[in-house]
Amino acid sequence: MVELIVGAVFGLCFFIVPLWSYRRGLKDGLALKDNKPIEPIKTPLAVMSERTQAKEAKETENEQAQFISNLFGYSGEKQKEVN
Repeated sequence: MVELIVGAVFGLCFFIVPLWSYRRGLKDGLALKDNKPIEPIKTPLAVMSERTQAKEAKETENEQAQFISNLFGYSGEKQKEVN
């Protein structure tokens, strides 16, 4: 039973990887024809670093938006003391 599952996974990989490679090559060939730069394949490390940078940028943007909202929402009343 295990051999059947492993064989099915390998068979699926042997089917999907050539199709992906063909499409990638076709895309790169068309880019070369149009004198566009070829997009490099991203490594998992690059993808994760982009995600963390985007998350940090979003947090900073939310903090700045909250600051601006507080600044423009100030009515001149005395603020409550924070303990």
